[in-house]
Amino acid sequence: MEPSARGWADIHKSLWSLKPACRSCGDQVMKQRDAALTEAGVLVGAALGYPEKTRGLGRVFADMTNSYKPIWFLAIVSLLKQGAGDELAMTDVLTEMVVVAWYPVNLFRLSLGCQDRLQATLLEIREKSGLAANASPDAIRRFLADSPATRRVLGYFRRYVPTRFLAPWFAGELHGMEDSLKDSRIRELARMSQQSDDPSPYSLVGGVETKVILFNRSWHAFLLENLGVIESFAEHNFALYLQSRNPNVPGVLNKLKPPSMGQLILAHEFWRQVQLNFTQSGRTMEFHDIYSGRQLEGGFSIDHFLPWSFVAHDLLWNLVPVEATTNSSKGDLLPDLDLYLPRLVKVQMGAIQSMKEHPKMLEDYTNCFKQDVACLVDMSEHDLATKYREVMSAQVQIAENMGFQPGWIMRSLSSTSYR
Repeated sequence: MEPSARGWADIHKSLWSLKPACRSCGDQVMKQRDAALTEAGVLVGAALGYPEKTRGLGRVFADMTNSYKPIWFLAIVSLLKQGAGDELAMTDVLTEMVVVAWYPVNLFRLSLGCQDRLQATLLEIREKSGLAANASPDAIRRFLADSPATRRVLGYFRRYVPTRFLAPWFAGELHGMEDSLKDSRIRELARMSQQSDDPSPYSLVGGVETKVILFNRSWHAFLLENLGVIESFAEHNFALYLQSRNPNVPGVLNKLKPPSMGQLILAHEFWRQVQLNFTQSGRTMEFHDIYSGRQLEGGFSIDHFLPWSFVAHDLLWNLVPVEATTNSSKGDLLPDLDLYLPRLVKVQMGAIQSMKEHPKMLEDYTNCFKQDVACLVDMSEHDLATKYREVMSAQVQIAENMGFQPGWIMRSLSSTSYR
């Protein structure tokens, strides 16, 4: 049975993360890696005809000190998905690098690492452009196309990233060479390799200030035939890199691309059933907006108590019914836990009791609080509050460290009564 695209990425990462103990045994270790890759059945589908190419990509992502390699490669993959040919303008690739990294940095507030210059560049672009953190990819591309000054800011990446991505193909030739000499040598080696049995993916046109990257034909065919698998492989490595720089941050894998928030259909159905149960049991007034205190009659919106841009999930334990105006007012701010967490617990306690005859609907809670359904429904409000406090306090601290603003209180609170 052939491994999945994710399986391919996992095997690649584990094998290529091995490092030789000494320089003299490096070649032997490389041979063992190559053999292991083949024996593991990593070369799936059409990639079975390109073992040398999958090995090359494995080497690229084996050792990363910054985010440039996966972002550069994902930018190339994105352009190929959009129908690009075998010649890519460097300005287009740099633009797509900004698009690829925009959401992890600006929307989800992930760190690319203290040595990474791309993060500061992205924050500067956002400040100058006035673009929203969740701006569309096309809006980002339009701004860069109309801003020569911003494109000049990206010049650093034009000079170094295209060559350093190719370095693994020429490890032997570059061994012992001064770092300042490597880029020009890589350009030369990439050009010469195009006629060899193991060419680099592309060569560079335009001297030090690269103007065009020119794909090797066999590499172009390989990437087009395996775009889904290749993209999955690159995203996996990018996610691993981000996770190492953002320990304890939830849902990193879901924070690589533009947001695609669901319709929350199941959440609405869940809370509508809870609302009906409250009404039938004579507790209509208890079904209210936890922030404004006003009773929810008829329709309602669904709020992520911890903002979606932090948690990147729609699990029920973090969702609560609110008025539409509340939802838009709160945005991605962190609510004041001392004020609002007890109210969240009270409403969630009622929801759990309302749905105790439907254990399947309570799986989000049992998974979060590490309790089976029987223990969950037998919890007192105090015990549930303790569980919530343990989860929320830790998550809020992480979110604060990432730059999410804490302590939000609804400004109209003084004009409402809370029951």
